[in-house]
Amino acid sequence: MSKPPLFFIIAIGLIVVFASFRFVQQRREKAENDSAPQQQKSVVVCNKREKPLNPRRSRQQQVTPAGTAMRYEVSFKPQTGGAEMRFRLDEQQYNALTVGDRGVLRYQGSRFVDFTPEAAR
Repeated sequence: MSKPPLFFIIAIGLIVVFASFRFVQQRREKAENDSAPQQQKSVVVCNKREKPLNPRRSRQQQVTPAGTAMRYEVSFKPQTGGAEMRFRLDEQQYNALTVGDRGVLRYQGSRFVDFTPEAAR
């Protein structure tokens, strides 16, 4: 029985290293968000973006089109000035917002908590 080629072993090793690095990075971000205090800011919804998630390869898409899984992102601009903040939301939260809405954004680290719109005048 012959040994596997060196290239194959190196490729598998790199995949394991990169996957481990990403796993540790996600756990660290979750821990930082959990320990961060909740903050509030008066903001304006300045951009909404929905993007289809595409876990398939191009050949698989030719046979059956991509599914309905989507990623929803919303950008908020502080009313007092400052850098734009972008958060991922679930579909229900995303659909409740409209570009130009003003209100109070609550967030914890890099995690979106909720958005309370100002009362209509």
